[in-house]
Amino acid sequence: MDARELRRMVRATGLHPHQCPPLNEPWRTWLLLGGRGSGKTFAGAVWMDVAARFRPGAVIALVGPALHDVREVMVEGEAGIKALAEPGDRPRWEAGRRRLVWANGSTAYAFSAEDPDSLRGPQFHAAWADEFCAWRKPEAVLSNLRFGLRLGPDPRLAVTTTPRPIPALRRLMAEAGTVTDRAATADNAENLSPGYVDHLTDLYGGTRLAAQELEGQVVEGEGALFRIADLKQARGSRPAELDRVVVAVDPPASA
Repeated sequence: MDARELRRMVRATGLHPHQCPPLNEPWRTWLLLGGRGSGKTFAGAVWMDVAARFRPGAVIALVGPALHDVREVMVEGEAGIKALAEPGDRPRWEAGRRRLVWANGSTAYAFSAEDPDSLRGPQFHAAWADEFCAWRKPEAVLSNLRFGLRLGPDPRLAVTTTPRPIPALRRLMAEAGTVTDRAATADNAENLSPGYVDHLTDLYGGTRLAAQELEGQVVEGEGALFRIADLKQARGSRPAELDRVVVAVDPPASA
C-alpha cells in the first residue's frame, strides 16, 4: 500500500495519528505500545482489513494469547476486524477452520500463542500479533511466525500490546526494521466512557501501574534503584538556564 492509499484510509476510518502505520520510513515490524483503551486493537484491525482488501487472495496470520482472544477481540470484538465493515461487506468467520474470509479471497487464519508449533508450515503475506507481552513464550511464537512471513514482495508484521518490562519486548524494540509508536489511554478518550481516564488517573496517577497501563510506557522491573513514581515526585520546573548538561550511559557488560 502506498502513502496516498493509506492516507485515504486514515481519513475514511477516523484513525488517530498513533493508529496509523509509519508513512515516511521503511519498516518490517510496526510495534504499537498502548495503554488500556488507547485504540491499539482498532489500529491493528484496520491495518489487517486494509491489507486483506488491498491484496486479493492474501494469506494472513492473526495471533493472540489464546484462540478465544483472537475470535472475541481481534475478529468479533467491538474494535475487531468484522466491526469495521458495512453489514453487507463483512468478512465471514469460519469457526471450523478458524479463519476469516473476505469476498476477494483473502483469508486470515487464527493462531494461539499457547501453541508456537502451530505456526510451523503455514506461510503468509502479513500478520497481526496482539497483546505480545501476555504471551507465555513470546520469542518462540514470534520466531515461528516470522519464518512464515515469506509471501509477496513486502511481508510485514504489526504488533499491538500493552507493554511489560520483559526481555522479549526490549529485544523487539531494538531490532533493525522495527518502528515503535506509543499511545496513552488519554489519546483515545473521546471513544471511552466519560470520566474513565480522569477516574483512573486520580486512582493511579504517578504510579508504575499508571505509566504502564495508562501511558503505554515500558517501566522498570521490580528491584530497580529508582522508581518512576519517585522520579515524578522529585521533578521540578525547568530552570531558565542550565550551567551544565550531563548525559549518563550505562551499557550492558554481558553479551
